[in-house]
Amino acid sequence: MVFTTDQGTEKTGKDGSIRLDTTVHMGTEAPVNGHNGSMYSVTPSAKTGKSTTLSEFGSYDDIVTPSVPLKERAKDYVRSCCTMDTLKRKLPIIGWLPQYNFHKLQYDLIAGITVGMTLIPQGLAYAGIAGLPPVYGLYSGYICCFIYVLTGSAKDITVGPSAIMSLLTASFATSLSPKLPNGDVDPTMAIMLGFTTGLIHIVMGLLNLGILVSYISFPVINAFASAAAITIAVSQLRTLLGLKGVPNDFVEALDNIRQRLPYINVWDMTMGLSCVVVVILIKKLREIKFKTDPNKETPIIISALRQMVYIIGAASTAITVILASIVLYILEQNGIHAITPTGYIKPGLPEIRVPDFSISNGNFTMSSSEMFSKLGAGIIVMPIIALIEAMAIGKFFARVNRYKLDPNQELLSYGICNLVNAFFQGYTITGAFSRTAINAQCGVKTTLGSIFTGIIVIIALSFMTPIFYYIPKCALAGVIIAAVLAMVDVHTFVALYKANKVDVFPYLVTFAATLLIGVQWGIFVGIGLSLLILLYPIARPKMLFSALQGFMVVTPTTGLSFPSAEYLEIKALDRALDVEKPNHVILNMEHLSNMDFSGVQAIKSLMAEFEVHAMKLILAQGQKRVRKQLKRAKIPNLIIARTVEEAAEIFTAQIESGTDPYENEEGNFMSRL
Repeated sequence: MVFTTDQGTEKTGKDGSIRLDTTVHMGTEAPVNGHNGSMYSVTPSAKTGKSTTLSEFGSYDDIVTPSVPLKERAKDYVRSCCTMDTLKRKLPIIGWLPQYNFHKLQYDLIAGITVGMTLIPQGLAYAGIAGLPPVYGLYSGYICCFIYVLTGSAKDITVGPSAIMSLLTASFATSLSPKLPNGDVDPTMAIMLGFTTGLIHIVMGLLNLGILVSYISFPVINAFASAAAITIAVSQLRTLLGLKGVPNDFVEALDNIRQRLPYINVWDMTMGLSCVVVVILIKKLREIKFKTDPNKETPIIISALRQMVYIIGAASTAITVILASIVLYILEQNGIHAITPTGYIKPGLPEIRVPDFSISNGNFTMSSSEMFSKLGAGIIVMPIIALIEAMAIGKFFARVNRYKLDPNQELLSYGICNLVNAFFQGYTITGAFSRTAINAQCGVKTTLGSIFTGIIVIIALSFMTPIFYYIPKCALAGVIIAAVLAMVDVHTFVALYKANKVDVFPYLVTFAATLLIGVQWGIFVGIGLSLLILLYPIARPKMLFSALQGFMVVTPTTGLSFPSAEYLEIKALDRALDVEKPNHVILNMEHLSNMDFSGVQAIKSLMAEFEVHAMKLILAQGQKRVRKQLKRAKIPNLIIARTVEEAAEIFTAQIESGTDPYENEEGNFMSRL
């Protein structure tokens, strides 16, 4: 068999080898020796009179970069772990501490104290969302601050209890925990959930798995956060209205509140709603834009007053709670006990001890296996949601303030924080949006600001717990509602609708699932939908069909792997047969960067089907890796042309010569490359 190309005339011998004659002619040539069809030979040139084989230029395998042995990669990894760059990456404080100065300390001190004043009331309230005694919110909010100073890579992020983590803790842990003799929920399962979350984060960080967050789309994350915020706000209505026994789930909570409207505590409701309004109004102080004359220097007193106004706005939560506590104290001193106080809070720092992995409470016992069984999906969901929440916050502020965030280092940092936190009787923590926003707006310069936040919490636990008795529960509910309502992002939904209506579908599904079936399952629905949307183009790739010199050209726009292999086979064959005279087909592989075993099998099957219908198939182009995979498969009668145009010329030459491209022996590999 002989066919002509723009390089000359190629002739296939009986043994399947191909040789290239630099003179353009058609005729019969004696067979030349080849090696299983993988060696080319060139007939003597008119100028040199010498014949050259492809083996003189190097084997086919030489064009593919050899993989590095696993042993060598392991050695390189160990060496890289023992460098100063790695140490600076794992302990970022080493990088910025030598350049630290008094100017930065001023900003860090103001930011740290302001965030600490916000953390105290939020911690007390978040513990209530988690179903734990209020003091556990403070236990969870101080030791992690000191750890993050050493390991954190984002100067703006403040770690500690958050609304979403608290809600998930209630769903996966405390709702399944037994009661203590004093009526409080046993915190063992909540603490153990934080401990396992820390372990998983550390493993993910060491394995550089921070990239996993990239597989969850922005619409899903945004919808989940908005729906979770609404769920949290509804769950706090029971406290704000002075009701007891209202469930956390959105639908059940609304129905329960509706049925018990006659039993609302008007004093609690008035105080709670007032706190929501006051928090929102005081926050507005942060938005004031003072006019500054660039040609005049602002007096120090004016600058100090402006800074004071801003700090008051940033400390809106703490100020509101203090005002509400004063009101409650005055009422109780005058014999009016109508508003529900927070009550007694155990003073002092928590006992440092190894987390319990079993519960023994009087006659009730729960083994470690039972606890892990009850935690169930929470062991996986908590680390994922904690990472998503922290990364969403961290990336936003890193982009705004123009610095680099290391996802894997953040994973490692959160893991260590949660792990150590469990020894201080804290539950799962992550980056908190409201406190991080305050931290950034206060102009924090480094993570050292977290030290001052931690010190404020320690002071509160050591000396201020008697004062916490007078904090109204409805006031804590009010400040939480005010905080989470800011997380409901309507503008993003509108932007998605205008930009790409396809993204609205996963947004709405995730939002509805989170509200209707619970936050612990709504995120699974969202993640599953994200993966389906991501994988659908791979399973059903877009294919371009065109004609060239009377032949059909099929061009898949993505890779060829097991989800799409059968689809390609069916579509190409159906399209080729959908004419009066079946078309010969050129499979253009220019977009195929990889091909798995299923893809290779699809090529084999497609060639067999084409042969049954008296059609021919030639592959064209393709990257080196793909061509190598096809060669190794030793597909019978396979021809790969350099270009689509060359494939068409091969078909034309075969038709004109009346030859059959499949007349060579079975098992031989024909390649034009």
